Amino acid sequence: MLRTACLMSIVLSLILSTIGLTEDMKASVYISENPSVIGKDIYLGDISLIESSDANIKEKLQKIHICRSAELNSSVTLNINYIKSRAKQQGMQVESIMWLGADQTTIQTKSKIVSSEEILAIAESFIASLTDKKTKKIIVQPTNEIKPVVLPYGKMNVKTELVSPSAINDNILLRFTFSIDDKDYEKRVIPFKAEIIKEVIVSSKNIDVNKVISIDDLEVESKNIGLFSNVFIDKNELLGKRAKRAILKGTLITADMVEKPPIIKQGDIITIVLESQSLRITAQGRAMENGVNGQKIKVVNTSSMREVL
Repeated sequence: MLRTACLMSIVLSLILSTIGLTEDMKASVYISENPSVIGKDIYLGDISLIESSDANIKEKLQKIHICRSAELNSSVTLNINYIKSRAKQQGMQVESIMWLGADQTTIQTKSKIVSSEEILAIAESFIASLTDKKTKKIIVQPTNEIKPVVLPYGKMNVKTELVSPSAINDNILLRFTFSIDDKDYEKRVIPFKAEIIKEVIVSSKNIDVNKVISIDDLEVESKNIGLFSNVFIDKNELLGKRAKRAILKGTLITADMVEKPPIIKQGDIITIVLESQSLRITAQGRAMENGVNGQKIKVVNTSSMREVL
């Protein structure tokens, strides 16, 4: 754009040095053939190179409002007579101006187009940020055609959010907020299918309900786990836990399939201990429910038959 303006200035200077401005001519206006503008309005200074020895006249000419600009990524075509009429309507003596350049100009409204490929790349980067370093591979595909986003020209920023915290059937909804110069212009919610491949723990054999899991029951496989966070990537995390239900061979083991085995079972006779710095009291009790390590359970004192925790 700067190079074009410089070339126009040189051309205009050559023309003026050849033909010269008469005493009646207050300024010269060189109309560009294919200029581009930013914003909703077109001014004479946007589409031409203006020269005048009178700074006030030059400024007035630059601020002549020609018309509204076209829609983003579109253009409007104007002829010189219309441009002159607009200058005349706003108080300029068009007869005292030397009009040069194009008799007709096509003015493009400058825009920023975000292609479908760019949107997909943004989605891939965002989904990758939701995974950890142990993820082996991520495959992201749109479930529908992504239409390009047309924005005003300026500094663009895209905010990406997960619409739902969980994925269903590998489908992920993402919300994109496109802003230009810190102003939001368009929001899009776009569905994607995301395969997130990670090495995770699966059952190496059938595991019966209530069986305490051992190292032989487990193996590592590469699986598409989506955005699930309740899978296991370390066999040691499962050792000593028991199956809450029957688990078939090759099943991806998730946190809801296993539990800590109870160290106390309902009906067990236990010792109740109450102590302080100077006193220790013990009594016999009966567990009223199963309990795992660290869990509070109901206990009945077998002497008083009173329930305690």
